[in-house]
Amino acid sequence: MGYPPQGHLTTISSTFPCSFVTKRQLKKGNAMMKRLALSALAVAALTVPALAGGSSAFTLPPYAQLQNPMIDGPTWDEVVRADVVEDDVFLQDGEDLISFDAPITAFDAATVPFTVSQRAGMGERITKMTVIVDENPMPIVGEFEFGPLMGDIDIESRVRFDVFSNIRVVAETETGGTYMVGRFVEAAGGCSATVTRDLDVALATMGKMKLKDLDFSGGATPRASGDVRQAQLMIRHPMFTGMQAHKGTLNMIDPRFIETLEVTMGGELLFKMTGGFSISEDPSFRFSYIDNGSQEMKVRATDTDGAVFEQTFPLNPGA
Repeated sequence: MGYPPQGHLTTISSTFPCSFVTKRQLKKGNAMMKRLALSALAVAALTVPALAGGSSAFTLPPYAQLQNPMIDGPTWDEVVRADVVEDDVFLQDGEDLISFDAPITAFDAATVPFTVSQRAGMGERITKMTVIVDENPMPIVGEFEFGPLMGDIDIESRVRFDVFSNIRVVAETETGGTYMVGRFVEAAGGCSATVTRDLDVALATMGKMKLKDLDFSGGATPRASGDVRQAQLMIRHPMFTGMQAHKGTLNMIDPRFIETLEVTMGGELLFKMTGGFSISEDPSFRFSYIDNGSQEMKVRATDTDGAVFEQTFPLNPGA
């Protein structure tokens, strides 16, 4: 689903037909109308009681208080939902338990940031999470599994948007609850956007990694087991979608992307992910974790061509 025909290079005529995008442009109008309606509702709720000299008993519904709530559409219910959860699973509204941030309008549809954080008082650990961009050719961005060292989940990454779409998170807790949150993002063209670096350079640097300790103190504050810390993992990989044209030949580049990622600390799992090409070029993950006192963090990734990328990062004991 969502790939051009396989082969070393396919002609540009084998890409998705124009109607694939055109049909979805209708969503732009629908989204704008819904947003205008919600804005009018909010203004009425605030101004009418004031004009009448009284206080309002009217309360906006939770979705109307969001800047960019998800919009109704058939793709989730008819196509994607069955690939994410079983039919008998009850999806609970997760807005009170999970903070989910994504922009209303993205400056770059190929690198749209999102952040998932557990709200204070949730009371149970999130063990699994699936990120979905409904209208992408490959809707499931990634399926994440979290180890106990991730504690209260706080993770950030970047994704591609092919057309205007809902982005949603389905989270499972250790007690078996399943919760969903989402936003609607106005961004398009990210899956077919050209690679930002020279193709030869992108291939030559593929798999290079960097781990940044966001709590580094230069040794002024010693690490302590049990501390909550933050790190950012960056991996060089072009994450070819199969929808991108070679700048020189205008032929299509075959899909090739990271499909598995595992991060451990002293042999204990932080998180692992099974993903697709909806993750942005040069994937980046900012995450919080509980320090277990280990002196190293290990990262292992594989891509769809069978390449394996591994690196062990020493952790500064004084950081």
